[in-house]
Amino acid sequence: MIQNGIIADISDIAGFEASEYAKVYDMKGNYVSAGFVDIHTHGGGGADFMDATDDAFDTALGYQLENGVTGVVATSLTAAYEDICCFMDKAREYMEVPHTKKSKLLGVHLEGPFISVKGCGAQNPKYLMNPNKDSYSFIIKNRDIIKIVTIAPELDTDGSMTRELTENGILVSGGHDDGAYPEFVPAFKSGLKHMTHIYCAMSGFGTKAGVREIGLREYGLMTDNVTCEIIADNIHITPEMARFILKYKGADNVAVVSDSLRCAGMPADGRLYNLGSKYDSASLKVKVSDGIAMLADGSKFAGSITSVHKMVKNLINAGIPVVDAFKTGTSVPARIIGEKKIGSVKKGFAADLCELNENFDIVSVFLDGKKVK
Repeated sequence: MIQNGIIADISDIAGFEASEYAKVYDMKGNYVSAGFVDIHTHGGGGADFMDATDDAFDTALGYQLENGVTGVVATSLTAAYEDICCFMDKAREYMEVPHTKKSKLLGVHLEGPFISVKGCGAQNPKYLMNPNKDSYSFIIKNRDIIKIVTIAPELDTDGSMTRELTENGILVSGGHDDGAYPEFVPAFKSGLKHMTHIYCAMSGFGTKAGVREIGLREYGLMTDNVTCEIIADNIHITPEMARFILKYKGADNVAVVSDSLRCAGMPADGRLYNLGSKYDSASLKVKVSDGIAMLADGSKFAGSITSVHKMVKNLINAGIPVVDAFKTGTSVPARIIGEKKIGSVKKGFAADLCELNENFDIVSVFLDGKKVK
């Protein structure tokens, strides 16, 4: 039973008093889950959040809703300082105005610019910053909307950046690094609790300065109370890798993320798409090839074109129990970003829901109890 956009009660139909004012939806034996929550997405449907316009946010959030995502953390990438600030200003402005038939904008995720040169992946090294010489006060200034900041933790040599962001209510996530144990330990001790798309643009077992050490992904996997993201598109993270990560961390500590780009949901006909703002003349170009977004020269993966919903289905097909697979796309990401009233079908939670058929395909989507798809 839904009242004022909130799940007021859960019972079989006999448990509710009949009311001539109640609207009844018969799901005819289908599944109902919480709407999906995507805490790492750059855009979709032809738009990138870094475009920093109402149209871009409308398009990207509309694309997400079509794929059953009811809550989104809009994600930036390493770009000019002015462009990152413009993105945050637009996000704040957008969050202050109600929008219908769009995924809810929950906040922002800054992916960079405090990441490593070697681990920057498809991001533009031209705009990289280092906390030992560059100010991160602009992050503190925008703590009201920032949910997550991805940093290369070895750059935070004494943990002071991690500590200050954490004290300001911002989740610090490790990723895009070039570290080796014990370089990243100060950040973990200072509050780093999350891992950005584990196994992607992340250090692993190797030799550094003649010493064999574990990398960030191994340290994150074996450290308790650290959550991680996976891009479960069967390309970035294969079914075997997904089973390994979930077995090691447990479903309660893994969030599926799309890491989707503007080319998600768009034609894969060889055309080039901007990575980041379409107004940035230095923006790198990507193309879609064989179901994956690549840099135009084919040298690196550049993100995903797969929705969280499809990734959850991939996990189920990989042998992950259904309930565990759905957790990774709903309740876990909501909990990671501190959202306490979304991501679960429970009394008192927002009635953001997905109806799915026996194949877990989306039949309908509800926002605050209102059918929007």
